[in-house]
Amino acid sequence: MFFFPQQPSTLIIIAISPKYKADTDGSPSDSHARHAKYIHKLMQNEFIQEGCLNFRFIPVLFLGASQNYVPGWLQNTHVYRWPQDTEDLLLRLFRVERYIPPPVPVELAVIIRPIPMSATTMLRW
Repeated sequence: MFFFPQQPSTLIIIAISPKYKADTDGSPSDSHARHAKYIHKLMQNEFIQEGCLNFRFIPVLFLGASQNYVPGWLQNTHVYRWPQDTEDLLLRLFRVERYIPPPVPVELAVIIRPIPMSATTMLRW
């Protein structure tokens, strides 16, 4: 029996390889290919149900695979390459930001300075 995680906090790594591409695009020839195609369709259906927004799926290209092997519905998602993007992939899995944004002050100061009349005459629309 196959268990598909329903927790939205569960991240799913999609290992993309030439074999994965063949299994999901063609007609399945063995049980492994049928399972791969079934799981692929489950993920695609969830993606569509979420309004075509990707919150859980992390595509990872393995050796021998190119960007053309990524399914069409994942084309707008950041694709990681193994082993080149190992650090970025681990940061994504642990939900750690690489760059921490600077803190925003509680009160923003807006300064309005009048433009001298001599400067406005130089502006010609």
